[in-house]
Amino acid sequence: MYFKHLFATVALFYSSLAFCQKKKITFKLGVEYNIPQDSEDLTFFGNEHDGFANLSTRGKKINIIKFDQKTLAQISDKTFEVDKASKYMISEIIAESGNNYYWIHSDWNNLETSEYLYCDKIDMASGNITTTNQKMLESTRMIGKTIGYYLTPYKYSFFFNADTSMMLVQYKHRTAEPNNNEEFGRIGLQVFDRNMQKVWGKELIMPYRYPLMDWKDFSVDYLGNAYILAKIFSTERRKEKDKTTGKPGYHYEVLKYTKESDVPEVTRIDLEDYFIHEASLTESNAHDMLITCTYSNDPNGYSAKGFFLAKLDQSGKIKKYMGGYYEFPMGEMQKFESPSTRRKMEEAGGFELPFLAIREVLNEPDNGTFIVFEEHYVSPGSKVFGNALRRSDSEVYNDAIACKLSPDGKLMWTRKIPKMQQGCGGYADIGYKLFTDSSGYYFIYLDNRKNLHLTEDEEPDLFLDAYNGQLVVTKIDNFGNVSKEVIFDVKEEKFIIYPGDLDKIGKNKLIGRAITKRGICNPILFNFDN
Repeated sequence: MYFKHLFATVALFYSSLAFCQKKKITFKLGVEYNIPQDSEDLTFFGNEHDGFANLSTRGKKINIIKFDQKTLAQISDKTFEVDKASKYMISEIIAESGNNYYWIHSDWNNLETSEYLYCDKIDMASGNITTTNQKMLESTRMIGKTIGYYLTPYKYSFFFNADTSMMLVQYKHRTAEPNNNEEFGRIGLQVFDRNMQKVWGKELIMPYRYPLMDWKDFSVDYLGNAYILAKIFSTERRKEKDKTTGKPGYHYEVLKYTKESDVPEVTRIDLEDYFIHEASLTESNAHDMLITCTYSNDPNGYSAKGFFLAKLDQSGKIKKYMGGYYEFPMGEMQKFESPSTRRKMEEAGGFELPFLAIREVLNEPDNGTFIVFEEHYVSPGSKVFGNALRRSDSEVYNDAIACKLSPDGKLMWTRKIPKMQQGCGGYADIGYKLFTDSSGYYFIYLDNRKNLHLTEDEEPDLFLDAYNGQLVVTKIDNFGNVSKEVIFDVKEEKFIIYPGDLDKIGKNKLIGRAITKRGICNPILFNFDN
């Protein structure tokens, strides 16, 4: 193994701002490790006391490779047979609770037409599985999740409250007549505590028929209450805009389900005359539910003028921050755009950001809020494979927008992180990884070398090839000062990593895998130290 240190300091994005005090970021590369042939390399997990482990699966087997927390040397390599698993077994997530780790996996019994969800407890100190196939739930046939244009075999979604003491498992049932507009949706909501013991679970009939209701997000609070953020259309035609009034043809509701009742407590969200394209729901440290939505004047498309933020308290009352609406500042949004784009924004007297997704909603220890948006869309395409023309879509990840709000709801600053990334050829994990500490926010991502000294009046160059470019970190401190530095040059190091696959370990570390062109993996550990 070897160590690398960062020495070079790079110019600020914003020349008018003082360079913020940075932390020195170091990374350590461990020895090569090999997972069983044809295995799916899933994730790293662990802690600074017991060490780290890599999890992979192949068929009915799970492989756990453990590494020393200081040297990253391989300590053990163990394979376990998953009892009674079928060929339909799917690894879902690793759930962490203190120093306890639970591998959650699902299965499908084709003969009995039954769905199952299990968890296995992993003892990090020994690298062994100590509890196997603890059944979490059993149900009838479900519908897989759609990613982009494709229906996947993954059927469960997992949500955690602010301190991860509660976990909500959500799934959707396949109806007998999926195209019947008279059918009411039926979904499962199952709540578990930090030891994966069921608090309660129900399969519920929704209060609206399929054409009228879209599920936008789910969440759970510290008491184990489950929440659904839903878009409710006025008619079955699902029109975004009412032709008569010119207002939205829908409204939003939060449905709260408790252990004691199958009837939800319903809170309607006042949207005024704006159109909502993205929405998020999460618990705050004060146990309110934070509702975050992008808003737009355009009923069509996926653009955003700004964002809407509100709190839902335990009594079901909505409290808005500063009237609820925060418009993206023109001056900041014009940075890192082409001259023609800046001119169009000025001539229009306003602007909206395209394809903006809500990525992070973080409730800070002082009850302030940090929100990150990212421009993301799928660019359809096609390629010739042999004699056949097949669909070949690309994932596009452009600028990230970071917003910091004070505890009383005042917008302190908004910053744009310029990037233009496109994933193709089988890997689409571009985007970024966010690391936070008491000093600020670190955005780690792969970028084109030409963007290192980007000025405010230039737009970024495209990053396309994962084996060329640089792994960079953009730091925004608590006062909004921005700096950027290179962690390493991918071509020089002769390996790549996928930033989205990095996992946080302890307070100041991220761990993941470095991959060579030959497909060999090494553990890589990043330290964020003063």
